[in-house]
Amino acid sequence: MRVWIAEKPSVGRELAKYLGKGIQKSGYIEIAGTGDLVTWLFGHILQQKSPQMYDPLYASWSPALLPIVPQKWELFVKPEAKEQYQTIKELLKQADEIVHAGDPDREGQLLVDELLEYLKNKKPVKRLLLNALDEISINRALADLKNNADFQPLKESALARGRADWLIGMNLTRAYTAMARQAGYDEVMRIGRVKTPTMALVVRREREIRAFRPTKHYGLKANLEQTGKCFSAVWLIPEAFPGCDSEGRILQRDRVENVIQEILQSVKNGEAFRVEDVTKKESAEAPLLPLSLSALQIQAGKLGYTPKQVLDLAQKLYELKLTTYPRSDCDYLPATQFKDAKVILENLARSGWQAEVAGADVNRKSRAWADEKVSAHHAIIPTTLLCDKARLTKEQQDIYALIARSYLAQFYPPHRFSKTTLRVRIGNHTFQGTGKVVLEEGWRTLYKAEPDNEKPEEEAVLPDLQNGDKVSLREMNVQEKITKPPKRFNLSSIIEAMKNIHHFVQEETLKAQMKECSGIGTEATRAGILDELVQGKFLRIEKNMLYATDIAEKLFDALPESLAYPDITAIWEDKLARIAKNNFSAEAFLHSTTDFVKTLLGEAKGKTISVIEGQILCPVCKKGILKRRSGKKQGTFFWGCSRYPDCQTRYSDKRGKPDIG
Repeated sequence: MRVWIAEKPSVGRELAKYLGKGIQKSGYIEIAGTGDLVTWLFGHILQQKSPQMYDPLYASWSPALLPIVPQKWELFVKPEAKEQYQTIKELLKQADEIVHAGDPDREGQLLVDELLEYLKNKKPVKRLLLNALDEISINRALADLKNNADFQPLKESALARGRADWLIGMNLTRAYTAMARQAGYDEVMRIGRVKTPTMALVVRREREIRAFRPTKHYGLKANLEQTGKCFSAVWLIPEAFPGCDSEGRILQRDRVENVIQEILQSVKNGEAFRVEDVTKKESAEAPLLPLSLSALQIQAGKLGYTPKQVLDLAQKLYELKLTTYPRSDCDYLPATQFKDAKVILENLARSGWQAEVAGADVNRKSRAWADEKVSAHHAIIPTTLLCDKARLTKEQQDIYALIARSYLAQFYPPHRFSKTTLRVRIGNHTFQGTGKVVLEEGWRTLYKAEPDNEKPEEEAVLPDLQNGDKVSLREMNVQEKITKPPKRFNLSSIIEAMKNIHHFVQEETLKAQMKECSGIGTEATRAGILDELVQGKFLRIEKNMLYATDIAEKLFDALPESLAYPDITAIWEDKLARIAKNNFSAEAFLHSTTDFVKTLLGEAKGKTISVIEGQILCPVCKKGILKRRSGKKQGTFFWGCSRYPDCQTRYSDKRGKPDIG
């Protein structure tokens, strides 16, 4: 008899439907005939112990007790999950074999594995990998059960991540909270290996915007003509042109106006603009890949959805069996999935996508089908189940449409265009014109109606010119330009920044390595990390834009660069990925993390957080602030330094103020 363990009740119930007739029991389903039992978790049933659970001494948040490093890592059963835990424990006693049916990612692997280890299971375990909950996907997965031991490295990766997060969070949060309290802050300064660098991205962008000073600069545009066809060309500023700043911009308008007069005089003297270089190039742009969760969150952000909303909506579509596993970091598909294309496209046509499906070629195979780029899960796509739009909310329809469109694009031809670049010269001055002619819209047809879609490159039609041809001048105009400040992060662009973290690393030599990394955080955790930063009062949201708060900036100033920049965190994500592939040691990773935490705690000792405005600085230590506290007798008060016990300065209370004298 088999016991099947799913990650959540909804998945367990769907799985049971395909195993046979189910008889509902308390906390599980019995399959009639086979005697198999299907049960489920509620996410993590087990939780890592807090420091004070290891030793009551750690109930104090004194920095003197740091670092806290468990000699033996221990878990406990969450109080709200005790009943289900007991149910699973009893079911496993009856099992001949266990089937791990957790979600197909490293966290899903850990959820079931950690429980089996906690219960000291010795029975054989198989692994069921479900990427979707429709009939075809489930039956296909049931016919291809794996050996769970093959996924041990994936579990080790998740375990290493959780323990590393504990070491960073528990130790650094306590150190910086103590520091903040000395400055008069009551908030907990929650530090995290992903959370803190993400906060720092917003703080640095905030300061870049604040320090930005617009620079007005000038250029020159010429409208030219040949045989009745007009086109424009932009003056290329010479490298050594007088009056340029360090970035090659002309800051004085009269410099450009002098160039105009010089060119007009050349024309008046009979000199002509002459074509000196023409380059034509035809290009083909492949369809965008199907969607990972981050890519879906970024696209849905243009429609006004937050990352958390997108994750919740994608999860609901998955539970409705309309789309595949939502927490995917992959944007490729396995070759075996290609045979479902005909059914999926037929269903999309029946769901209202007739025109779009009519332009698709079900036999076309894009670059998306690449087994070597697919791990435990693949890109998010529609399932073979027919979608009844009438049964979906407007929000669910929007997310489904984005997923369906990205899948449809794989069966469209490339977007083909011809780009021409030409240069014309008069005297010592060169102008450049560009033109783009679309030869075939291809897959971009599907994206034309997208709101807020970035405008394509201007499609100017250029005359058919050859080297040496003369063109006439119609007019010239000074182009007045002004530099723009960096764009503030919004809820979509910060997700993109976290995923493409190589753009923000401090060490240039790490950029290539970080490009191969999947960024900081995971597809499933990024939205939650942003929520935690907002709830922790480090970030605030106004009209979908992210702003750093005062405490975030003060914390940022107290942080060492190794916490304020994503370099180390991104390297860790790379190492976690390598652990999952069994080519790096989880033990070595945690050992280096422990050493890193000790280094960070040493650096924190010399740091302070700026005192809140209006607070009274301790006259003795000049570091802490005076805080009003209750005395031993009811109704009495005194003032003490926030750095107690390091500073034991004390004053009597005099009408609500310290009696300093």
